[in-house]
Amino acid sequence: MKHSITFLLLLLPFLSPAQTYELGAGGGISINGKPTNNLYFRGDKLTVNYASYLSLLKNLKDDVQLGVDIHMLELSRKSSVAYDFEGKIIGGDNKRFVYAKYALSIDAFLNKKYYLGHNYIYGGIAMGLGIARNNSHNLPDNVSYGAPDGGYGLSVGAQVGYVYNIDSRWEVNAELDVRYYDFDYKAIAPIVRPFTNIHYRIVAYPLTVGVRYKFNYFKRPNATTGEQEIVK
Repeated sequence: MKHSITFLLLLLPFLSPAQTYELGAGGGISINGKPTNNLYFRGDKLTVNYASYLSLLKNLKDDVQLGVDIHMLELSRKSSVAYDFEGKIIGGDNKRFVYAKYALSIDAFLNKKYYLGHNYIYGGIAMGLGIARNNSHNLPDNVSYGAPDGGYGLSVGAQVGYVYNIDSRWEVNAELDVRYYDFDYKAIAPIVRPFTNIHYRIVAYPLTVGVRYKFNYFKRPNATTGEQEIVK
């Protein structure tokens, strides 16, 4: 009984009708650093990659947001160094090393808001699961190396952003993120001896612009008419 009461108390901030939810989506660009650990083909030149996101957040208080977001971006670099691997030259040809064509992260995040009139800036932290997907068996002409498919591991990071209120429902936001991925694979790391599976860490910096839609999940009866109305 005591545990049930405690659980309900913890849920009260989410059940309050005075609180709003926001659904956001957007896209932009991303760059990333070198992979570390035992990934041999690292690349020494930055490339500009795509980035996109989908987020659902709840305003717990006037200045605190809690939510979940899904980021998807590409992880790649170029190399001025040519690697001789099993009789094949990799790199040194202005082509990409693609570590993940689709690097997906599903993170829970917590933001603090700082108001500038009707608009606000925010900053926060995030943590969740990262997944790296790739097709190393079918490389485009502009790709010199493709990492194996199926990396999994921790995703942690931080974000800062700016939100401009268009009206009571719609917002535009710009956000800069830092996402640190720690990927483990079941594939063997090339060149590394003794044999071991690929394991690397990498940091991405996506910059995105998107829109948010604010809505109220709960309704209450109007005191005069008795009809259900959205709490604003």
